Amino acid sequence: MFPTGKDFAQMTLHTSTGVLIHEAVSKNILWANPAACRMFDFTLEELKPLKAHHMSGQEKQYRRAVGVAWLEDAVVHGRSHRQWMYRRRDGHEFLTDAVAVRIELEDGPAVMVQFREIAEEVGIREELERATGYLQRILTYASAGVILLDEDTHIVDTSPLVARLFGAPKEAVLGCRLDEVVTVDPPLDDPAVRAALTERSRTVELRLQPRSSDNPPWLSGQLETVAHDGIESRILAVRDITGKVALEEAAAHRDAELQRVSRENAMGDMAMTIAHELGQPLAASNNFLRGVVARMDAPNPREAAVRYGIDNALQQLARASEIVASVKRYVQRTETPSSPADLTDIVRDSLYFAGISAAEQSVVLDTHLAASPLRVTGESVLLGQVVLNLLTNAIREVTPLSADRRCIQVRTFEEDGRACCSVVDEGRGMPAGPDGATPSGFVRSTGGGAGIGLMLCERIVERHGGELEITPNHPFGPEREPRGTRATVRIPLDLA
Repeated sequence: MFPTGKDFAQMTLHTSTGVLIHEAVSKNILWANPAACRMFDFTLEELKPLKAHHMSGQEKQYRRAVGVAWLEDAVVHGRSHRQWMYRRRDGHEFLTDAVAVRIELEDGPAVMVQFREIAEEVGIREELERATGYLQRILTYASAGVILLDEDTHIVDTSPLVARLFGAPKEAVLGCRLDEVVTVDPPLDDPAVRAALTERSRTVELRLQPRSSDNPPWLSGQLETVAHDGIESRILAVRDITGKVALEEAAAHRDAELQRVSRENAMGDMAMTIAHELGQPLAASNNFLRGVVARMDAPNPREAAVRYGIDNALQQLARASEIVASVKRYVQRTETPSSPADLTDIVRDSLYFAGISAAEQSVVLDTHLAASPLRVTGESVLLGQVVLNLLTNAIREVTPLSADRRCIQVRTFEEDGRACCSVVDEGRGMPAGPDGATPSGFVRSTGGGAGIGLMLCERIVERHGGELEITPNHPFGPEREPRGTRATVRIPLDLA
């Protein structure tokens, strides 16, 4: 069964596409299907006498001469296609996609125009073009480059910035595996990277350096798998962080220098301690042993006197051995720079060395140490130097005072999830920064301290994620004049 002419007529009458039949020479309307009549809101009889300027848009590109030329082009060449703006009875204009075709009727040639409204389609297309253009401008001018990878990490496409970051044209990297073009840290076979390549919404941070340059920039990359439109895309966003890496390297160099200076100071303190502390027991041992020798040389030496001298010499030598062991424990911390430690133990060791100077100056160290461990992670020798510096400064501040004020309070305690140590004296005090801030760079001018200064103390504490606060001491309440200084170290507790 094949459609007949009447069947085609029925299809024309019921299609949603508008159909106009124009006479080939005069271009007058001979017929219009119901869909066309509905679009124009005219009956067939009302449409027939209308001319192009009655039923077309008012812009220049839709004037009557242009419409006639368009229909004539179909008469001459058999077909002509263009967008045309028609106008309804009420003056409302609607854009159409129109095709004019020459047809042969029994009475002669005619032009059949088929048209459909496309205003919504054009709006969507223009919106897509705007979005695409906007995205393209972002990719062109943004500070981050975008790389599209396939499932085997081959480069499928890149944004314009990537060529500059990689130091190679786009065509040179397309199709290459990512790690053939750049060094990747962590490598692509790392479990975290594989997870980001296979699991949606997983991201991993990478550091990359192009292989095609003698002085390649450092790049940071964020790799993730994105699902869209039924497909999965592996996206790597990269940006230049050469300046950031340079700052990190400079900071690492400063930290290394700080550590070196601090350790040298620690060793200097140990040398002075050994010289000072060992001198007394060794001298006493020498005296006791000389006494033993003298008694042994005397006629009828008394065994009790000899044993007394030997026992006391042994006690002094044991004391010397304890000093050497304590110093050794303190210095050995330099072999494990960052490790779990108890802040109270660190303070206790520092008190041992500060106590030597305090005893010489008749300064009392009033200690109240936490009963429970205050676990922190860090470099014990550096933290010990901070505490020792604070204690030494406080001792020198109270030394000129009367005996009743020659006292320093030392506490360790927990506060808001942080391990804390406070050193409080009633000395001359020091200038406080704005809002009680630590006076960065301030070093007491009295001399003889631990040698690293409060500036380095502050940096050491900050390096451990903590803070060093220097505030006036108010032993009689904040309404009275301050007397002395309160130095407080706060370091995050290790809760692992």
